Amino acid sequence: MNRCDIAKTGVLPSGYQLIQDDMPFQVMDVKKNILSESSGQKTPVMKLTGVFQKSGEKNANGRVYPKEVLAEAVKDLKDSVEARRIIGEFCHPPDAKINMDRASHIITKLWMEGKTVLGELEVINDDRCPLGNMLACYIDRGIQVGISSRGVGDMEMTLHEGEEAYEVQPGYQFITFDVVAEPSVKDAQLTKINEGIDRRISDKKSIREKLLLKELGNYFHI
Repeated sequence: MNRCDIAKTGVLPSGYQLIQDDMPFQVMDVKKNILSESSGQKTPVMKLTGVFQKSGEKNANGRVYPKEVLAEAVKDLKDSVEARRIIGEFCHPPDAKINMDRASHIITKLWMEGKTVLGELEVINDDRCPLGNMLACYIDRGIQVGISSRGVGDMEMTLHEGEEAYEVQPGYQFITFDVVAEPSVKDAQLTKINEGIDRRISDKKSIREKLLLKELGNYFHI
């Protein structure tokens, strides 16, 4: 799976799907009026550091990201982050393509501490980037924004702490992290995954039976 091709075209590999999850942006640090010379001239910028994603817990969309899956996704994005290629949008689009005309920030750091993905984004608060200016205005006014991970991968139904959930599978890759005006807490898209195949199982007993049969099959090499 080539992340760059997906970001440019929005076309997903067969068997993979777009996975978007947002949450309130827990900002840990705000740095303003830093002078950046990346464009050849000194420009004041705003940088925000905070929580980008969490592992090991069921989120509002009914999904669980295993720690090792997120750790690998963070590692895969390292070179692109360091090269300042990860552009984020203000309000995420309905597909995987990164739209340059919707840019508001870039991801400048990404790392894991324990089960949490932390990151730093640089707001493009420039008169030539109106959405970046809008984001900076929101932050200055103390308005709560959300951070939304946009990635590509696959999921499987499982049980998490006694409840059904979709577990994101190995091979998942981040495309970018967008900023949303109001984090969603209700739009749990649990019914259509893997190229439109409905794999939702409402009966928890049947899920437990399937998992038990799978474990028995692995044990007896069936």
